[in-house]
Amino acid sequence: MKDICFIFLFLFSSLSSSYAQLVGFEESVPQTFKVAGKGELKTSSLFYKEGKSSLEWDFQPGSTLDVQVSPLSLNAKKEQQFGITLWIYNEKPQQDSVRFEFLNEAGEVSYWFSYHLQAAGWRACWISFAYMNGNKKDKNIVGYRLVAPQREGRIFLDRLTFPEKKMNLRTTPDQQLPTNNGLSNRDLWHWCLVWKWEKQSYDIPLLSKLTSRQKKDLKTIEQRLTDFLDVKKAPQGQVNAAYKTFEKAAITPSAAGTGFTGMPVVAPDEQDKKKGEMSWNDIETMLAGFAYDACYNQNETSKKNYFTVFDYAIDQGFAFGSGMGTNHHYGYQIRKIYTTAWLMRNEIYKHPHRDVYLSTLRFWAALQETRQPCSPGRDELLDSWHTLLMAKLISAMMFPDANRQEQALNGLSRWLSSSLRYTPGTIGGIKVDGTTFHHGGFYPGYTTGVLATIGQFIAFTNGTDFELTEEARQHIKSAFIAMRNYCNFYEWGIGISGRHPFGGKMGSEDIEAFANIALSGDLSGRGDAFDHGLAADYLRLIRNGDTPNARFFKKEGIQPAQAPQGFFVYNYGSAGIFRRADWMVTLKGYTTDVWGAEIYAKDNRYGRYQSYGSVQIMGKGNPVSRAGSGFVQEGWDWNRLPGTTTIHLPFELLDSPLKGTTMVRSEENFSGSSSLGGMNGMFAMKLMERDYDNFTSDFVARKSVFCFDNRMICLGTGITNSNADYPTETTLFQTKFNGKEPKADNDDYWLHDGYDNYYHVVDGTVRSQVADQESRHEKTREKTAGKFSSAWIEHGKAPKDGTYEYMVLIQPSAAELDELQKTPAYEVLQRDQMAHVVYDKKTGITGYAAFEAYQPVNDQFIVSIPAETMVMYGKESDNRIRLSVCDPNLNLAEKTYTTKEPSRPISKKIVVKGIWMLPSPQEGIQLEYEGNNTLLNVTCQHGQPVEMLLTNK
Repeated sequence: MKDICFIFLFLFSSLSSSYAQLVGFEESVPQTFKVAGKGELKTSSLFYKEGKSSLEWDFQPGSTLDVQVSPLSLNAKKEQQFGITLWIYNEKPQQDSVRFEFLNEAGEVSYWFSYHLQAAGWRACWISFAYMNGNKKDKNIVGYRLVAPQREGRIFLDRLTFPEKKMNLRTTPDQQLPTNNGLSNRDLWHWCLVWKWEKQSYDIPLLSKLTSRQKKDLKTIEQRLTDFLDVKKAPQGQVNAAYKTFEKAAITPSAAGTGFTGMPVVAPDEQDKKKGEMSWNDIETMLAGFAYDACYNQNETSKKNYFTVFDYAIDQGFAFGSGMGTNHHYGYQIRKIYTTAWLMRNEIYKHPHRDVYLSTLRFWAALQETRQPCSPGRDELLDSWHTLLMAKLISAMMFPDANRQEQALNGLSRWLSSSLRYTPGTIGGIKVDGTTFHHGGFYPGYTTGVLATIGQFIAFTNGTDFELTEEARQHIKSAFIAMRNYCNFYEWGIGISGRHPFGGKMGSEDIEAFANIALSGDLSGRGDAFDHGLAADYLRLIRNGDTPNARFFKKEGIQPAQAPQGFFVYNYGSAGIFRRADWMVTLKGYTTDVWGAEIYAKDNRYGRYQSYGSVQIMGKGNPVSRAGSGFVQEGWDWNRLPGTTTIHLPFELLDSPLKGTTMVRSEENFSGSSSLGGMNGMFAMKLMERDYDNFTSDFVARKSVFCFDNRMICLGTGITNSNADYPTETTLFQTKFNGKEPKADNDDYWLHDGYDNYYHVVDGTVRSQVADQESRHEKTREKTAGKFSSAWIEHGKAPKDGTYEYMVLIQPSAAELDELQKTPAYEVLQRDQMAHVVYDKKTGITGYAAFEAYQPVNDQFIVSIPAETMVMYGKESDNRIRLSVCDPNLNLAEKTYTTKEPSRPISKKIVVKGIWMLPSPQEGIQLEYEGNNTLLNVTCQHGQPVEMLLTNK
């Protein structure tokens, strides 16, 4: 702590080296700090990054600053985790370095690194031993020294910790320490790559002269951006916040004649809010508020304050070439710095520090990445699109020179188009099925905002030479369509909610993006002036909104679309979406490649069961919503998400066993959905639980859901585990009680959930209740309470080969309910560990979930299906059959947090009775014949069903 001057032990001190030395420079120079050669050490109040003073080292050529430390013995693990952190103030940019050397007992240098002095102001110096130079043979450190450049000068040191015992994993390479952190070569750590990208050059030429079209396009984009960012009136709350924060910052010119003193600005990872220390969001608060006041109220004091804050931020390290120790996720805290810089652009252009401001904005926007096309293996794209795309655009447009604007905007458009390619494996971006990935999984919570931001870019550049490629717009359209399908009306199901189980929805800007991409051109192939399908989706989602785009589409004769109808397969998320009328069902599992739930230390603590075969119906509310459909957090029993088979645990055991992030994947690959004709579908999974604390490692089950019209047939077999303390259950429903009892009029195991959905249990001991429930908040663990109607099938404690069978009728009419209570609409042809097979009488479709190699004895059509395959077929006529084959396995070679390894093809051989042929050749399908049987050799990939029409030969 800076308020305490620690007494440090001399060389060979007996104090254990496991204690980090937190060096304070408030009262005096620590006794262990000595100058060798000419030079001087003293405490100084000219600059400080903590408290009110720092250590000033006035050096001469060849002098060193020697520091004695308690003996430190490193091993391979400590080399990675241990290091040194401090901040250094340099008054004038120099083309030299300070060299840090770490010494063994013999006085030899075992580790060293150079800290470049090319920038003025405060810059971080964070580095672990692993990324230092040196022979590293003797791993016993007894001291270190700073070797001065071959000149006279001075620097200031503060916030020094040695040894730092647990270096930040996201330590950021920058101009001062360009080779720091081996993770900087991983595209996953995109925040750490800003300096690496700075070394790139444009491969797009800088034009000496622009065409009239290019000049016009730039003016068009400038005007569109201005119109979009115009808030009309200064938001007084933000102006007040700027002045309040400015007062706390206490920014004062330093007595040194350059630089400032004031409240330190650091990355959130080291920020001490109790001391009043500031971070990027405080800089954003001040710059945004002062910009609004200066622009809309012509307040000269705010204008002056704006540039004072900008200068101070740069002096504190929010500057070109600075990583501030660790910069991760800064995009979320600086967005208004850019949108308000655009408002202040003319004042910035006139300022003497113009180039410094603009280089800072470009650097932190990571505009330098766009000098080249997007790397095919680039991860975490959703973060970049969401938080920095607008910053990149503004930075590109704020070049004072129109020729450089053209080059930068050309590069940005190309980069964005190339980043919108379908990405492989589980890295971030858009997948071939339209799912959007973040944190190695399907993540709608990050998709919102992304669609909005990309949609805004499309709107800004529409009709110019800087618009996105058609392929890129096709890809982003697939993400729009997927979100439309898995949201009802604006919200998605709990199973795919990531770490926000009761949160997340499409916002107004996401909806507006439907219009923006529709207006960018017809992506349907019909040749219309705009995309009529997206326009109709927009009118449905805007819900009678009176916007310019809505008025235009209505004038063009576009009618609001109906809610999506059909069955949609999203196996990059091991998910299926089943829709009719205005209701939606989300089916969710998990595999070796798809995590089941994202759990953080303060998010979704009890969400373990989200993907244990959940079957959640959202069909009520105006518009339809989670809460309107009975799903609310207060009192929610986290053990009972509809459709899941779970061990009903007390919340302290259901709570995540890990302190940090838990993203459990299965050891099974068979989980996901398939469809037939786009309207009906199925879901199947091999459920198994992993071996973690408070988990039951031998908990297994085989589950399936067959979806026809408004009916779902849910089957379970092989439900087995050794947990004799708590019961195993399969939940039918759990909904907020709305006054309707769950028991139906007859006693034949028919129940309703109070939201017009009916459940008929054929096999299983049913329990139902209406009860006041006490639960826990998923973030705070505080008690919550609510009244719920619930029903479940009881499998008992430590079940062995438990089973269930039930049908769900979704919002049936009175006539439908009466008919189906009298006459079953389906027939279960097989229900065991080998396969679940269901024939639906009304649609004539048969669905097969083959868990093992399946060779039925009496099937009318199927001879054999290989293990872990889903097959659906239905007759279209006596000599025409529509059939689909799906292996939901993504078949990724690498099993890790995220992988760039692509989905690999899987060959499936289905044998059917009779001689059948394809009306025309179809990629991925080959037919062979054995006697009176047809062998279908089907290539599956990306977890997508392969559908075909077969005719008699």
